[in-house]
Amino acid sequence: MLMLSLYAPMANLGEIIKQRRLARNWSLKKLGEEIGVTAAYVGDLEANRRLPSADLIQRLSLALDIPKSELAAVDSRLSPDLREWIEERPDLISLLRSLRTSTQADMLIQRFARFLKRRQPPQPARGFLVIWESELRAIAAEASAWSIETGGDLFGRWHDVPTILLATKAGPHAQRNNAHFRLDVEYLRQLSETLAADWALRYFGDWHSHHRLGLSSPSGGDQRRIVSIAGRNQFPGMAEMIVTLEGSSDNPLIRIHPWLYDFSIEKSGPFPIRVKVIPGLSPIRQALLARRVLPEQELHAWEKMSWNRIRVGSDASPPLLEPTSDVDTITRERTLAQLAEALQDASGSPVEQHSTGFGCVLVAKLTEPHYLAFALEAGWPMSVLEVHRLDREVGSTELVMTPAGLVAADILGILDVYRGAAENPKEK
Repeated sequence: MLMLSLYAPMANLGEIIKQRRLARNWSLKKLGEEIGVTAAYVGDLEANRRLPSADLIQRLSLALDIPKSELAAVDSRLSPDLREWIEERPDLISLLRSLRTSTQADMLIQRFARFLKRRQPPQPARGFLVIWESELRAIAAEASAWSIETGGDLFGRWHDVPTILLATKAGPHAQRNNAHFRLDVEYLRQLSETLAADWALRYFGDWHSHHRLGLSSPSGGDQRRIVSIAGRNQFPGMAEMIVTLEGSSDNPLIRIHPWLYDFSIEKSGPFPIRVKVIPGLSPIRQALLARRVLPEQELHAWEKMSWNRIRVGSDASPPLLEPTSDVDTITRERTLAQLAEALQDASGSPVEQHSTGFGCVLVAKLTEPHYLAFALEAGWPMSVLEVHRLDREVGSTELVMTPAGLVAADILGILDVYRGAAENPKEK
């Protein structure tokens, strides 16, 4: 199933061994017999209390049919060449020992990472992606609400120009600490399935903060996870946004660093990517707000974040806003189809749809010969211009009063208008 592989986290070595053992319905003892160790030793491997030798890695690879490269990718030990490089430098070993016991270790690591970043020539940006102002502000608001790492996911449509339509916050069971963030996988799997079914949104990747590390680029673990997800799902490209914070903890400046993975080329990245920001509220966020769903996402939270506190990459000023553009056809068509389906369920009869110069008209049956006609504007947010009660027996119409600001995405509001008309039939 797509969403199962989409949100499978980057497991550690013990988790991978356990998953493959259970998939074969093997006991600890059975796997131990296959690789020549005791059941207790296998239990220690799966709990990450022991790390397998190179020879045992080979036996695990053969017994569980796991590529050695996959096991090596999640092995937390230093590679032989890196260990040799460290051991040749006694001053570095002494420094690491001092750092381990220092109460300022996180701050020193952050400063060192920033120093290295300044010494490295920046990569040129490759292309651009489109994102709505509300989504950048939502990311900034959630990142600044925490003093430790946090994150969420990016959803949108990946056509000629990848467009992010929704940036989510993490689910209720996400794991956070000073140097690590892990998503609430089950929650995000369910959310992903809903967004795909209702809005044809594709998972782009994720965003997460580096509060203490100070790194503005994806870590090695970040990159392996994205590459793994893309490979399982045959995604041609993915995006990742790293968030760093500067200044006071009460009112920090939030820097959002966008990165692109292009799997159509041999060197897939990540590469820096420019962003084009469409002003205002994303149509998907607006539709979700109108429907009063996903309260745990706090969809209004973006409004609290000042645009002046947001930077993209190393820019000195807030991002420039592009001229307002119309919402994509898929979003408008999905909104209209969902509204028609809801009216059909309420009326028990097919809903008529008529194209007009200003947009369209949806006609739902009340009680024969009475119908209710909703005139909708073509442009987003597809405002309800007027609602008329039709008497098709005598050919008359009557204007029905509606709440101000009613839009097509507000299905509950439109159903309230329909039910009100149905409960108060016109007297003959």
